[in-house]
Amino acid sequence: MVEAIGLTKRFGSGEQGVTALDRVDVTIRPGEFFTLLGPSGCGKTTLLRLIAGLEQADAGELRLDGGSITGLPPYRRPVNTVFQSYALFPHLSIARNVAFGLEMRRLPRGEIDAQVAQALSLVRLDGYEKRMPAQLSGGQQQRVALARALANRPKVLLLDEPLSALDLKLRKEMQLELRRLKEATGITFVFVTHDQNEALTMSDRIAVMDKGRVLQVGTPIEIYDRPQTRFVADFIGEANLLAATASGDGRRFAIEGTGDVVLGDDERSEPGRRVTLAVRPERAVVTPPGDGGFDATVEQLIYAGNETHLHVILKGGQPFRVCLPNHQGAAPRYRAGEALGVVLPPEACHVLAD
Repeated sequence: MVEAIGLTKRFGSGEQGVTALDRVDVTIRPGEFFTLLGPSGCGKTTLLRLIAGLEQADAGELRLDGGSITGLPPYRRPVNTVFQSYALFPHLSIARNVAFGLEMRRLPRGEIDAQVAQALSLVRLDGYEKRMPAQLSGGQQQRVALARALANRPKVLLLDEPLSALDLKLRKEMQLELRRLKEATGITFVFVTHDQNEALTMSDRIAVMDKGRVLQVGTPIEIYDRPQTRFVADFIGEANLLAATASGDGRRFAIEGTGDVVLGDDERSEPGRRVTLAVRPERAVVTPPGDGGFDATVEQLIYAGNETHLHVILKGGQPFRVCLPNHQGAAPRYRAGEALGVVLPPEACHVLAD
């Protein structure tokens, strides 16, 4: 549905110039929920604005549904954008807000009324047509912004961090609502966020970006379980990054000052090569000291409701985090300075490419 080919965008010139996008290639499939994820300044919003036509690339090509849209103005692109600020007209009723784009296209009044009613029904705001934006909650205003964008029946809906102004509970509700809307309409959603949990919860596929480049594209499971770089492993959720050296047949890895771990064939590396092992905190296992795990010492214990975060120091000095579930509200009991063992199951470890 959307294809970016070698997109480059710079702001400013000379030494003061900034490269916002550096030869970006991305393919977004029809009907999928595709998320651009990364820290502030990584280029994700710039890429969204290029797709919308609000910015023009310095180099590269943009294609939408098989045809080039490079250089086309926004009003000639079959896309709509939902912004973080909602951008509702405060002096217009909810129905008039939703109808605005349709009226600009000079559609017949009967067709406008039908599409407004359908869009408000999609976002579950039937009966709110005569209210004003100030009479709605933040979540309801966000739904109006979605209805206005959906009423135009775009091929692609662009969402620029639309949930960031909502409180946590409402954000989680709207995440499910957006997934439902995508399934109900079949429209391709392109979503921008810096929130990793939001991306994992909502997306069919995720593009992780940093410094104007796309580092990895994959499903949430692929991105979380098999990150390709240190940045992706560290940015998505939490990860222990352990320095190690491959030996033997390439499946044995010596963790500096700690001990060896043997991994599966798909994690094989060249013997003698120094690598980084990524281990998710919830995949490690805690054992009594001397019971088969790597020797470790408790540094800090953090209670987080449904889980406890255990910060330890492995033998050799490498810090390590373990996430333990709190069964029936009972938190694991450890004290600072206490000795224990940490087991790294082979399936818990992933060798990073960089």
